[in-house]
Amino acid sequence: MQETAFVPGPRPVNGKITGLPGWYFLLVGLLVASNDLTQQFADRYSWVAVLPLVLVAVHVVLWFTMLSRRRQYLRAVWRSKQALGLVALLFAARLLLQLGLTALTDRVAPLHSYTHLILGLAMLVLTTAGAWFDQWLVLRVVNKQQHPGF
Repeated sequence: MQETAFVPGPRPVNGKITGLPGWYFLLVGLLVASNDLTQQFADRYSWVAVLPLVLVAVHVVLWFTMLSRRRQYLRAVWRSKQALGLVALLFAARLLLQLGLTALTDRVAPLHSYTHLILGLAMLVLTTAGAWFDQWLVLRVVNKQQHPGF
């Protein structure tokens, strides 16, 4: 299968493509962590059960409003090889964290009640940092190709 190169549309006036705002990656991290956070707090706070649906709705609204001009850049970031590697890394990290916490909570009973909170927070941090870093790598390459003096 032949890989197609990303050819951006019209470039900004200064020629440098800017990335997505940092809060967007925090939102992506929250979406990934929302399942664990829901499982952790749904018994105490019933409204937490709708958190994943609310975050998906926010993503859809952002996709068609604020991020509409950057949609092709966003697609390029999420379809890059680094993004696929990030997904695999997050999957492996989640699996290892869950196995590690399961082994640990069998020995330390109080940790058992916080398993989903720990998993959710770890996935929030890993996803946010990983997605931001992936964008940084892509933009660094794209902007360097357009401006070799960078």
